Amino acid sequence: MSTYSLFTYRTCIVLVDCSERIVAVLGGVPPSSKGSDWRNSMDNLTAAVKECSMKSTFTAKEMNHPRGDFTARAAGFSYGGGRERPGNVRITGEGNKAAMDELLKHEDMVRLVGFTNSLYNSFNHKTYVEYKETLESHLVHDPRLRPTSSKTVFAATTVNFGPRTIVPPHIDGGNTGHGWCSDSSLGPYNPDKGGHLVLWNLGLIIRFPPGATVLFPSALITHSTVPIQPDETRYSIVQYSAGGLFRWRNNGWCSDKVFLQKASKDQLKQRKVENAQRWSMNLEKFTHWSDLIAGDWQGKRRAGKSEEGPPEKRSRY
Repeated sequence: MSTYSLFTYRTCIVLVDCSERIVAVLGGVPPSSKGSDWRNSMDNLTAAVKECSMKSTFTAKEMNHPRGDFTARAAGFSYGGGRERPGNVRITGEGNKAAMDELLKHEDMVRLVGFTNSLYNSFNHKTYVEYKETLESHLVHDPRLRPTSSKTVFAATTVNFGPRTIVPPHIDGGNTGHGWCSDSSLGPYNPDKGGHLVLWNLGLIIRFPPGATVLFPSALITHSTVPIQPDETRYSIVQYSAGGLFRWRNNGWCSDKVFLQKASKDQLKQRKVENAQRWSMNLEKFTHWSDLIAGDWQGKRRAGKSEEGPPEKRSRY
């Protein structure tokens, strides 16, 4: 590691690669937030996460898993991991369902989700639109699917209840390669002594204070968390969409296996061409720093125009 990035919870910083692509955003706070407003809101959300944990019971798999030795629970819908088709993440027990539902509807959770989605749209607009269209298409195709919020383009949310949420170096291979996830940190801990986000491929150690959010392609960049102090607590809220959801839609609402079995020769030929072009096409979806400098946050000058409105006109958070 060669670089330490000082990131306060109020600061918004973009990380740019050698081709001017914005590859990650250290999110700061909403522009409308004044004084201690955002800090108070995130403190309230931290208390709500703790309350949800106290009201809930957890399985052994939720308490010990490959991501680390801390308690975690997912909600929303996904595809992969043995599922035959996209489906809702299962939460066992009516009390557990009620506690998680209460947390997801908490006013400060709704505010956080609205802000993180606005960040995604503002700094990676074309991929955001892809996520939005994929989510909406799934909901039309199968109304039984339940996202965690009407304000999100992400299909699923994992709440890491800790109490010491520290993850080892890993990538999230189940997500789309070019897509971003949103990682929000909560809890009473000293961000100067621990809780840092390490982006290994970029050589960055990022100060990650409570109330801050980072968006980045977690399937591409190996990442981990620096341990906090023994007497401290750290929670996190991670929003994401499984890559299988995009493939299911692209296949005409079926698995890769079924598509390959039923596809015509022309369809197979077209799929081969698409596979060869996919990475370069997805790279073009990244917003460029020069786009923002030119006031072109949608990247219209490099591709077709989008109908999504500017961030300040879409929603309040």
